[in-house]
Amino acid sequence: MNRRLVSPFKLALVLPILLAAACNNTGGGNPYAGGKTPPAASGPAGSPPPQKIKIGYVLHVLNDFTAVIQRGAKDAGDDLGVDVQIVGPSDLEATKTIALFEGMVQQKKDGLAVVPVPGSQWVKPIKEATGAGIPVMTANSISEGSTASAWVGQDEYQSGVILAEQMRKQLDAQGKKSGTILVGICAPQMAVLQDRYRGFKKGMEGSAFTVNDAKDVTVPNTTNYSRWESLATATPGMVAAVGLCSMDIPNLYKLKQRNKATWLIGGYDLNKDTLDSVKNGTCQVTLGQHPYLQGYLPVLALVRHIRDKKPMPQGWLDVTTEVVTKENVDTVSPREHDPATEKKWYADFIAKHFADLNAVAKPLPKH
Repeated sequence: MNRRLVSPFKLALVLPILLAAACNNTGGGNPYAGGKTPPAASGPAGSPPPQKIKIGYVLHVLNDFTAVIQRGAKDAGDDLGVDVQIVGPSDLEATKTIALFEGMVQQKKDGLAVVPVPGSQWVKPIKEATGAGIPVMTANSISEGSTASAWVGQDEYQSGVILAEQMRKQLDAQGKKSGTILVGICAPQMAVLQDRYRGFKKGMEGSAFTVNDAKDVTVPNTTNYSRWESLATATPGMVAAVGLCSMDIPNLYKLKQRNKATWLIGGYDLNKDTLDSVKNGTCQVTLGQHPYLQGYLPVLALVRHIRDKKPMPQGWLDVTTEVVTKENVDTVSPREHDPATEKKWYADFIAKHFADLNAVAKPLPKH
């Protein structure tokens, strides 16, 4: 047999390489350090890796307010390691939204979340989804009688009561004891907005102020402004304007500034223009409803059910109502203006208040 010998020179080159390889593969090392991603976990030998959970989230419309819901849902997907697809129409039209929802049912998403506007039109689509074995969560707007497991939102009627109480304080502070309060509703068909209006009317009972029938001020930004402008012109003696939707305060702010008006402003949501108008004193009070949680919590509930086999929460996950005035706006603005601050703040809030979704779920609010 012919044996070939390795020269001492070649051996000197090979040995350090072999020793380095051996050191890098010892049990004490981490081959995925430095940002490298480990391979996906797999099942039994020869089987494909488990599929990533896929959640669909259908919004009723795409605007500045629902952009916060989107951030919450996306952060939940990132935190939980699941795929979250978020869709919604550019205008508020139920048929378009339902079509998007039905498309996700056909795609066989593992779970679905939806803002069902108006709630009555969503009973059938949601039933068809759950009948196909897809769990459904709702947020922001209730669809009573549907087979959705739970709803994430604030007590809308009580928020109206709270807004009335706050407006009465602000009016009193400025020495206004009577007069007309002009109320605008951007989508009269929405039950949640009707509940806000009923609550506001209740909260104003016993005062000398007159609250008008809520006027349709529409959703699109341009028509919303023009409607408020026409209403304000037709109500010269008004002492306050109250909007029930997220686009109202920014438009009322512009209208008040342009006309150098003295009437007070109250309403809903914490977008940048609204908070800025509170800070400079043009708007007196706005209520936040934590839309970030309306995005995050439905995804969290669905993933815990699908992956962790926990029961779906039943009923209502109350995100609470947040009152913002000039006194506390500086503590709220950083959270609403910076996504990183927002994410950290809500991570702490969720850990404190929503660690067990089933434990905090309660019956839907009734008024």
